[in-house]
Amino acid sequence: MEENVQTSTVRSVGIKYGLISTLISVIFFISLVIAGQNAFDNTWNWIGLIFSIVILVLAHINFKDSNNYMSYGQGVGISFWIALVSVLLGGIFTYIYSTIIDPSVMELFYEKQIEQFDEQDMPQEQIDVAIEWTKKLFWPLYVFFGMFFSVLVGVIVSIFTQKKAPEQRF
Repeated sequence: MEENVQTSTVRSVGIKYGLISTLISVIFFISLVIAGQNAFDNTWNWIGLIFSIVILVLAHINFKDSNNYMSYGQGVGISFWIALVSVLLGGIFTYIYSTIIDPSVMELFYEKQIEQFDEQDMPQEQIDVAIEWTKKLFWPLYVFFGMFFSVLVGVIVSIFTQKKAPEQRF
């Protein structure tokens, strides 16, 4: 009699944990906004990186528990799906929130950018051009770098979390 074993796919685990990641990032974003913090500050990115690593490790554990192994490529694939779901859904939420619901979020970001440029003694004309281009490129770069760095973290984490199938161990 054959045993019916339910195995998870790379995509199903990635989407599941991508949704979890999106929920956590949305809650984190709203908490920062309520606290009056610049939600796009680099300090918060480091905390987000820790959350990302934890979620990725949990996703890899979930996949290995279901399948008994996880190749390096499968680990990277899971990170891709997590990144795709969380960056796109989280980005859509953040975009809607910061452009429609509360545009002051982006204004705070731009003010901090202007302060940094002033500290570097940039001429006002250069500051104006820099802010203009920042406004044009912010969201495309948000998606590109969000995907890039999320998958890069997955590439690194997968090195440590992979578990080769028994026939591939030697």
